[in-house]
Amino acid sequence: MGLLTAHASQRIFNALGAGKCLPTVCSLAGRTALKYVYGSYWGIDPEEMPNAKLIIFWGLNGPWSNLHGYNVAREAVKRGAKFYLIDPVKTANLGKHLSIRPNTDGALALGLANYLISNDLYDKESVRRYAHGFEQFVEVAKGFTLGRVAEITRLPREDIVQLAHDLIELKPNFIHIGFGVQKHLYGGEAVRAIALLPVLVGSLRVHYSNTDRDVNLDFVQGAQFSGRPRKLYNMALLGKILEEGSVKGLFVFNTNPVINLPNQDLVKKGLSREDVFMVVHDLFLNDTCDYADIVLPATSFLESFDAHMCYYHNYMSINERAIMPMGEARPNYRMFKGLAEAMGLNAEELYPQEEALLEEFMAGSAAIDFSLEDLRREGFLKMAVKPQDRFPTPSGKVEFYSRLAEKDGLPPLPGYCEDDSGGYPFQLITANEMHITRSQFHNVWKDEVEAGVLLNENDAMVKGINGGDRVRLRNGLGEIVMSVKLSSNVSPGVVLAYGGIWAKLTGGKGVNALIPDHVQAFGGNAAYNSTYVDIERF
Repeated sequence: MGLLTAHASQRIFNALGAGKCLPTVCSLAGRTALKYVYGSYWGIDPEEMPNAKLIIFWGLNGPWSNLHGYNVAREAVKRGAKFYLIDPVKTANLGKHLSIRPNTDGALALGLANYLISNDLYDKESVRRYAHGFEQFVEVAKGFTLGRVAEITRLPREDIVQLAHDLIELKPNFIHIGFGVQKHLYGGEAVRAIALLPVLVGSLRVHYSNTDRDVNLDFVQGAQFSGRPRKLYNMALLGKILEEGSVKGLFVFNTNPVINLPNQDLVKKGLSREDVFMVVHDLFLNDTCDYADIVLPATSFLESFDAHMCYYHNYMSINERAIMPMGEARPNYRMFKGLAEAMGLNAEELYPQEEALLEEFMAGSAAIDFSLEDLRREGFLKMAVKPQDRFPTPSGKVEFYSRLAEKDGLPPLPGYCEDDSGGYPFQLITANEMHITRSQFHNVWKDEVEAGVLLNENDAMVKGINGGDRVRLRNGLGEIVMSVKLSSNVSPGVVLAYGGIWAKLTGGKGVNALIPDHVQAFGGNAAYNSTYVDIERF
């Protein structure tokens, strides 16, 4: 989120014409889906949530991953709002939990749409004003009857009916789609289907990510220094890319690929090659550092100056340095400037004084009507929020029939597809552990973090597994051994293991050793939750 730490780092690589890894392990499938529907992926302003009569956290762990938003939701519930959590895992003790079968969110959305349409409950004026391709969509939705959707999702029919009525009757509503919804092979398709619901009930958008703002990130990233198109690589396929042999050097910063990427063993194998040279710039000696030829010490946010833009709210904030950098550690910005100098590049042009770069960025960004001086004085200031009723699609409307998807060779209408489980009985979901930020700070919280797997109590009884047992998870990629906890909060047929945990602190293998590196059609995003395993006592 740091303009200097994250975005300005690209300046030297643009000047060099180096290859670039696409961020396909985060939210790209969902953003791609929303572009097909809305023409962009800006969403509802979170500050509208307090006025909502209906709030839905769809695949979102509010208490762990969105505490600021979850607290707003709790206050709204106290004032009478109705709250739904749609998630295979019960992550919040608030409102109604719909324990949906993983990866069936798109079927639920299409079923809700069909119920509203077939029972003549939908908002016809909203559809007339804002929908493109509604008639074609109706034909698709007809196939998602209440009975079929209940069978697919494993949700009670009455819960689906109640949710449909709440969507049309409780207004305004606020649907927040979590990134986990789109982390399977058909995740982008699921987000597309969910994003169509608001127009059917007289609203306009969902909330997903508000990073699509009128700000000049190209300037910060140094697009003006790029003399030729950079070769793009799918980050989720790093293991295969290294196996293929065309990449000989990597500069790793702001990420921990050995822990975060799919097909962990193949990634390790690639990074172990003698003909692959790797530099890592990091705060701690994590698992990726163990494969590096050179490790450069990085600073924490306490030791560096930056300005931040969040993907949730619409505020820009300042990050003032609290202490001087420790030892030889350098912030990304200063490290890359030093590297540019050593390589004979025009370092002062690439990396001018930090404040000067931010001032020029802010002056050239339509969403920002304040100065760096204002920001430093106030600490945080709100950027302009894009209008909710403007849709930069080819039709200028919400596209139920997406011309952009059709242009990209994808189905123009939403649909639903089932994963191939490969004959394995359990679906593996990986989520972030409470104490760590993705894979950051596990070493700091190592006494509190336990690499374990959560299993439904009824499934455990069938498998003869007791709480605290050591269990083996296995599939075609390999196996890992960890302790098990039994929980009624996990749906039957699901096992939950926390990702981001350092393998070297927990026995040498992380859960990503079981995650295939197949990618989905929407944005080439990783499909972490399309992973299937068996589990047995060790």
